Amino acid sequence: MVEIEAMVIRRFFTVNERDAAAWLMMSTDPWKTFGRTYENCLDAVTNLQKEAYGAFVQDEFLGLLVIDLTGPLKGYIQAVCVKETARGKGVGKKLIKFAEDRIFSVSPNCFLCYSDFNESVREIYDHLGYEEVGVLKEYMIPGHDEILMRKTLGPVMTYQYQKMTS
Repeated sequence: MVEIEAMVIRRFFTVNERDAAAWLMMSTDPWKTFGRTYENCLDAVTNLQKEAYGAFVQDEFLGLLVIDLTGPLKGYIQAVCVKETARGKGVGKKLIKFAEDRIFSVSPNCFLCYSDFNESVREIYDHLGYEEVGVLKEYMIPGHDEILMRKTLGPVMTYQYQKMTS
């Protein structure tokens, strides 16, 4: 039984934790459908230009989060992945809330994409306040689109000005 109240979200400490994250990512959609290898997924959770976190209850690994605070979409949630046995218990929502808190500390916009074949996540993102802002036609694989979503606190320039004057 997953005790969600006791869940801690933190950076990965060990090689075994990063390894478990890569295996989970590789075996879960959309990465499974994209044909991502273990090596691709390990790179995603160890890339020093991104921030990768794990969700844990004691020593039990429940899920992962990868965010990107660089580039044109500063504040991009690159990956959220929850073990099958922990799904439907709020782990994913807590990971997204953690990502939002981190992103909103440096940017007024939080972005994410989902694949059109993974439509079941759309309701979750809508419920969390994300709005569709675009469709990336056949961005990852032929025949499927990526849906770009955004949650915002306001325009970038206004946010930067408020940060400078506070």
